[in-house]
Amino acid sequence: MTIIRGFRIVASPCCGAQYSFPRYVSMNFMAFEYWTDGWRDGSLMPNDEGLRRCKCGQYILVRDMVAIDTADSSELPYMDHVPDELLPECIAKATSREVEVAARLGYWRYLNHPYRDRYRQHRDAEEAVTKAAWEAANPDRRNWWGKLRGRQAPSYSRPPGSPFTYPAFEASEEQLQNMQSLSEILREWVAASRQGYTMELAELYREQARFDESLQVIQTLDEQEVGVTSNLIMRLINERQSALMRYMM
Repeated sequence: MTIIRGFRIVASPCCGAQYSFPRYVSMNFMAFEYWTDGWRDGSLMPNDEGLRRCKCGQYILVRDMVAIDTADSSELPYMDHVPDELLPECIAKATSREVEVAARLGYWRYLNHPYRDRYRQHRDAEEAVTKAAWEAANPDRRNWWGKLRGRQAPSYSRPPGSPFTYPAFEASEEQLQNMQSLSEILREWVAASRQGYTMELAELYREQARFDESLQVIQTLDEQEVGVTSNLIMRLINERQSALMRYMM
């Protein structure tokens, strides 16, 4: 459950402009969809790596804001998320590697959105065929007396071994350029034991079809980092599959 109590008053590190942010007591990290590139669809939490644009025009990170005070209410402005169409500008104007990485991560996921749409359409169509075949093989044979007595109709569940396919994934030149630049930075960070980017780097390599490099990176995960996402990425690496994938937690 996400609970907010009051506001945090902060100042931007660039020009000192003040803003208010919700003060979270607890956060709900659940989502309707999870993707191997880190995108969460239908999540109450943002996917933007804390990237913001100050009113002076400079791009900054929420974690770099200077804490001033807390308040029960505030009329100070709230910093909106950076629109996707401004991410290339943010990359070009980034004043630090951290800001550039945040922008490139967001741009990576943004450029993957068209594939997500194709993936959903493909999966929905295939699942509809599977369900129709199951319903034809399992008709509702209850008579009026069975219905009156409350007997349940057959309930669909996806049969084991049903087809599970997805559209081919081919990164555009724009996607490849961004992924290559981002990979280079994260490779240096991971090599320097900078925490928090190992999974992203492994996935970036995989989506570029650089499977051997992806495998080398993901094998460096600590035991506590291994879970649903890393296991799925590992399986896709072994299958030599570069398509990003939707999954449930």
